[in-house]
Amino acid sequence: MRMYKEPRGEAYELVIDLAIWNSECFVLKVKIPTNALRVHYISVLEALKPYQVETIVVQGNNKGELTQNRSTYHSDGFYSVGTYFLYRCCEESGNILKKMAKNLSDWIYPNLPEDLCFLKEGGGYYLYSVVHEQMYGIDVTEAVAIELMDQNTGLFLELESHRDLDCLLDDAIKQKADRLNISGYRLTELPERIRELTELRDLHIFEQDIYRFPEWLFDLSKLELLEIYTADLESIPASIGKLKKLKQLYIHCGSLDRPTSEFQLKPKEEISLNCIPPEIGELEQLEQLTIQYTSIHELPPELEKLKNLRGLSLEACMIKQKPEFLNRMKKLRYISL
Repeated sequence: MRMYKEPRGEAYELVIDLAIWNSECFVLKVKIPTNALRVHYISVLEALKPYQVETIVVQGNNKGELTQNRSTYHSDGFYSVGTYFLYRCCEESGNILKKMAKNLSDWIYPNLPEDLCFLKEGGGYYLYSVVHEQMYGIDVTEAVAIELMDQNTGLFLELESHRDLDCLLDDAIKQKADRLNISGYRLTELPERIRELTELRDLHIFEQDIYRFPEWLFDLSKLELLEIYTADLESIPASIGKLKKLKQLYIHCGSLDRPTSEFQLKPKEEISLNCIPPEIGELEQLEQLTIQYTSIHELPPELEKLKNLRGLSLEACMIKQKPEFLNRMKKLRYISL
């Protein structure tokens, strides 16, 4: 069961306790850093050493396949090349995990060994985390998930009942979600209840019939990532400049969440989104700007004000040449027009 929200603080400790009780061992990917964090990193490994039961080394061959030395544990395999330490689950090892970190996302190189995962006896993951991708999940039933969420407002799990958007938003508001993914609800406009999610940092939308951004969306002052996939979009409102903490903006037109053989996608020349407002230059924290499949034909010079912009992608648009001012943007590392 996927976690919408990374458990932190008390919710993190609850999840660790559950995983210790329901798993045979836990796994950490290990790579010793060379910087000043080395001493702390090694101290964590030393604290866990009495509970280490096995080391797995995963290598890649010339065919791009992963191979590993044999494990006495029936894990589902390891997803990347590296060295993995397996530890016995017990109260003492669990206490170390709770002492060394306050969130699942703390388990990331070079601060700590990476991607804390728990393996069940007989195979499969009880709890997994892939911190770089912000992916977390736990193997519990719907009934147990509901009970856990009632007990702790820091735990937000994906439920079958969330196929109803009102139910999803009820729980998101109750759990003070900082991340929300809306897809496949056949929406023509975004529900205004989203504005109640005052802690929202990441908002992902994949609804082909969403045609315009509502003005209240730009009152979500903590947004750091905004991503929308839709068939067509009217415009990017000037109010976008209010999102002072926004770091990543992704807009993908020509996108379908329920494609059919009868549906005719507009040519990009007919997509309504044909310009980027100059207010885009007010997004001082913006690092990545991606806008794809539109009739945009030029970039506003205000883009040069984005001193933190590292990536700019306007693929499948109608820009004919690279503006000179992009060459003066010192932090810009990737450009695709």
